[in-house]
Amino acid sequence: MPRGKGFKTSPNTPKRKASKQAKTNRGLDALKAQARRRDNDTCVKCGVILDGGGNVHHRRNRGQGGSRKANVIANLITLCGTPMTGCHGEVTLKPWECQAAAYGWVLSTNGTTDPATEPVMVAWLGWALPLPDGTWLRVDDMGEVA
Repeated sequence: MPRGKGFKTSPNTPKRKASKQAKTNRGLDALKAQARRRDNDTCVKCGVILDGGGNVHHRRNRGQGGSRKANVIANLITLCGTPMTGCHGEVTLKPWECQAAAYGWVLSTNGTTDPATEPVMVAWLGWALPLPDGTWLRVDDMGEVA
């Protein structure tokens, strides 16, 4: 076959369907960008300014309760590091050591908790609820709106 000549598809070639993972990630990049803006590109756990680094973390894993519920702004927080390093690594790999559940950085594995109603300890705010509009609502230690 001559160089540069590849196989051509016919008009009758069926289109590939999107994978299940691709379907669950639709719009996730926009949500991650919204979470980064809400968090001022700062780690929620330690308060370090990320300057484009770090990762957006799912408080409740996507496999727990379905990705439809997991891919919402209230379920996302910005953490420094990767899932193996920094605060993201601590929260992901050793949640019991950093009391990640107690501080709302991870949610229970039973899938019944709603991220929008579970407060998060935010380094620069204290206890806060992540709102659907992509902002934080401060609450006091008793769970009442501050």
